[in-house]
Amino acid sequence: MAQTVRLLDDTLIDQIAAGEVIERPANLVKELLENAIDAQASSITVSVEDGGRAQVRVTDDGIGMSAEDATLSVQRHATSKIASFDDLVCVSTLGFRGEALPSIGSVSRMTIRSRSKDSLEGTRILVEGGELRDVSPAGCPPGTMVEVNDLFYNVPARKKFLRARQTETSRIFEVCQRLALSHPELRLVVTSDGRTARQYLPASSLAERAYQVFGDLGLKEIHADRDGVILDAVLAAAEHARAGARHLFLLVNGRPVNDRRLARAVAFAYGDRLPPGHYPRGVVSLRLAPEDVDVNAHPQKTEVRFKRAAQLVDLVTRMIAARLPASPAGDAYWEARMGAPGPLLNVEATTAGGALSSTAPEVAQPVTEYVPKNPNGLRLVAHVRDRVLICEARDEILILDRERAEILVRYDALREAFDAGAVARQNLLFPDRLELAAPAAAAIERNETVLRSLGFDWSELGESSYVVRAVPALLADARAAWLFDGALAALQHGGHDPVSAALRALSQRAATANGQPLVQTKVEHIVANLWPNRDAHRPCVLARVPLASPGAEDAFD
Repeated sequence: MAQTVRLLDDTLIDQIAAGEVIERPANLVKELLENAIDAQASSITVSVEDGGRAQVRVTDDGIGMSAEDATLSVQRHATSKIASFDDLVCVSTLGFRGEALPSIGSVSRMTIRSRSKDSLEGTRILVEGGELRDVSPAGCPPGTMVEVNDLFYNVPARKKFLRARQTETSRIFEVCQRLALSHPELRLVVTSDGRTARQYLPASSLAERAYQVFGDLGLKEIHADRDGVILDAVLAAAEHARAGARHLFLLVNGRPVNDRRLARAVAFAYGDRLPPGHYPRGVVSLRLAPEDVDVNAHPQKTEVRFKRAAQLVDLVTRMIAARLPASPAGDAYWEARMGAPGPLLNVEATTAGGALSSTAPEVAQPVTEYVPKNPNGLRLVAHVRDRVLICEARDEILILDRERAEILVRYDALREAFDAGAVARQNLLFPDRLELAAPAAAAIERNETVLRSLGFDWSELGESSYVVRAVPALLADARAAWLFDGALAALQHGGHDPVSAALRALSQRAATANGQPLVQTKVEHIVANLWPNRDAHRPCVLARVPLASPGAEDAFD
């Protein structure tokens, strides 16, 4: 039987690795820039020809390499950044010197000139198609120059996927801009086809660098430090927002990253000042412990994983929202909002089909509060320890479970409004975000009509992430995401009557738990709307004490 399993040769292995790291000239520029920054460069020049396809040259004034280090740097698995697994887990550099060079050399003709600051002579390395062609002494200034010619000359299948020169050049400019923002102290000059295209002079702060990049857009500086996370941001006013997050730059421990959840957290902090799908222009830099970030989640290290991603996303939202101009109530508002509703505006009616009908005469008047239509004959006597209601009826004293009573009152009002097709919708000043698993996200489409009939409005942010923009006005004192999640779960698993299950779930989630304080007017409101003699309401009655007076002869019975 013919052999079908074989070992790949080193050149092919390097070309496969290059395909993961070097997809286009911009990736090449990124790798070389990161190596230069890790080498403590203070000044870097990037020169490209024909969008990087003909030539890319990156020159830095960093610490340089000895002849031995330069030779090793083009060997597979050579690095100056890690020596053990612990170093890999807690890596704080942008890359590993040498990890990208073999991949680059395998798909190009590469020349390296490098000299350490304490050496009188430099070293010249020639690599072609993954083969080390020459190592020789060379005269050169301290630092390192890497010149890459004829990218993908030996992999034509990959070369044909490159875009037009202008497109590839633009992507290189974007990479350089990200690195300039992440390292304000750096002097970075970018030339294209012999002309200076970008120049970033050393800046004293992130804010100064942001002004160089974005210009005068009413930028707001934000500094916050909480729970081991340091946030520095420079963000433009909401009116300069753009569709998509292309102009929002995210940095984690000095590394430019793409993270949709973090980008959405930043946009979410603006509340309803941003249209759906729009993101502010600017830069957000986060500093946290290296062990809390996995930088090896992506071959190009453009994505990272966080140990406590959900907590970090919420923290970023709070820290930014608290310091944005005209934030309604600052950080205290966001702290409270995580367990309570935000400010609400604009009551609107919805028909049974979910369409807005605030002016249609045939739609019943939307119900927005629990107004008793008929007196139930109950009078509140006492409210005991935020748990028990003592009420006087015509011929008896009722002892009621407060939480159950509130659930029943909310259910009755919501049921009546839903059956009449007149559930009022109350829009949130600040939409509430929630993350859903894939099955739950799919269930939204199946139950969209019912959810909208219940008074909900929402929009998708992507990746199973949503924001709830409106809730039933009858339940507006509960957190929006908590209500939406409960209604959706009930509709999925509500058996033969999912609508009733959703109404029950909403009523339960909106009720104030026993033991939690409730203002007197709210307690009186519950009592005024309760009908304790209905069978459905009996579970809230803990005891009944008749008011008929016993005869004197029964005193010792």
